[in-house]
Amino acid sequence: MRRLFPILLALALPAPAQTINAPSILYRDPKFLKDFVGSYGILSDVEPKISADEQALLGKVQDLFGKNQFIAAEQEVVRFVKETEAPTDPEKKPGEISATMVFVLGNLYFASDRTDEARRAFNEAIRRFPRFRRAHTNLGLLHISKNELAQALPVLQKAVELGETSPRVYGMMGYCYMQDKNALAAENAYRQAYLLDPQNRDWKVGLTQALVQQERLEEATSMLNTMITENPEDRQLWLQQANALIGQEKKMEAAVNLEVLRLKGQASESELNLLGNIYMEQGEAQLALFAYLEAIEKAPKLDVQRALKSARILNEYGYPEKAEAFVERVAKMGGLSATDLLELDLVRVKIARSSNDVAKLGTLLRDLFKRDPGNAEVLLELAKHHDDLAKNEADEAKRGDDLGEAKVHYKLALEKPAVAYQANLGMGQLLVREKQYTEAMPYIERALSLKTGDKASLEQYISRVRRAADRENQRKEREAKERAEADEAAKKPK
Repeated sequence: MRRLFPILLALALPAPAQTINAPSILYRDPKFLKDFVGSYGILSDVEPKISADEQALLGKVQDLFGKNQFIAAEQEVVRFVKETEAPTDPEKKPGEISATMVFVLGNLYFASDRTDEARRAFNEAIRRFPRFRRAHTNLGLLHISKNELAQALPVLQKAVELGETSPRVYGMMGYCYMQDKNALAAENAYRQAYLLDPQNRDWKVGLTQALVQQERLEEATSMLNTMITENPEDRQLWLQQANALIGQEKKMEAAVNLEVLRLKGQASESELNLLGNIYMEQGEAQLALFAYLEAIEKAPKLDVQRALKSARILNEYGYPEKAEAFVERVAKMGGLSATDLLELDLVRVKIARSSNDVAKLGTLLRDLFKRDPGNAEVLLELAKHHDDLAKNEADEAKRGDDLGEAKVHYKLALEKPAVAYQANLGMGQLLVREKQYTEAMPYIERALSLKTGDKASLEQYISRVRRAADRENQRKEREAKERAEADEAAKKPK
């Protein structure tokens, strides 16, 4: 919830030493004056009785507030309290103001932001009259205003138990339940608030959030449709519905929401990147590129990591030429650190490999190795590069050189935790290709131990290599035995 819901307060008054700064919220609800005076006789079960003098005072204060004469209203209340507790007429006995007047003072303190005094007044009113419904209600709202939700909820529940039916109280209870992760209770409270006050946006937002927390995304989407129709310029509603649609795997429908924000000029960098990712999943690389390019233009400061991630996505989905165009746009923005430039060139390496541009790939890798010879990803990429060269080299001498370079860089990469899995697997596969099955096994088994996620395909691969290694060992043993027998036969006299 973006902010605490507005709290309608009954009449409020500060201490005699201060003047009233009547909050504008008092004038937002036309029922305020009527609610302030109240119908104490009708609500005798949940409202304390007041004296005739107090009833007359409330009527007089009502008139003063109607004329915006707040200081005069303050003076009237203070004068009444003093006269009641310490009469100037020696013939009159000192009296005690009712729980209702204590409650009115609490409201006055609350509206003047004197919450400690208001809290004490509300609690005193409840002590004097435990079933004082409005005192429970306003004490609960005071706790809400101080973000004391654990204290607010039981007080508001008591107010409802005493017959409170205002949508504000139900809405506040919904808010408390939401913060307590009780989405079902929050839904019921918000529904009641919405039923009583269907025009209030806060109750709709709260109800939607409660539905989302329960993963009832279709209902939340429908609710958001209504809210968007009523408030088409509210970007948060478009975003919330986009998230709900993504949760239902309706990603292109979510893209429509993001495109609306984009066309309105309200889409942020992260939202444009999300839009680009959705387009990539749908095979719309050109649309994704446009979204990614607009994202880096929108960013107040270039997020290099996010930009390079977008480039990798374009490349990995099979669009190296679009990835290259994006990387070049990032490079031209300037302000990149040495680390940023190195990572950008590593993305260029992947793009060159996808494009099968061997010459460019070699040039990039040699330059990167000079700049950072201990970089784990550079070592791995160099190993892969020489491994690939060896696969396609007809000249045995050159092939041997490339294999040697590949092995050296794989072994260096093995020591780097960030690429240890890929390096072990790459080294193992190289040796398997060279039919060195026994030598390959430790590397492949190490790769298996480092692999996260599904290991089934790698386990099957290891099984095949292990069988090949067993056959190789058996062949070596057989050949060794045959040589031994031949040597033994050669030693015997003829």
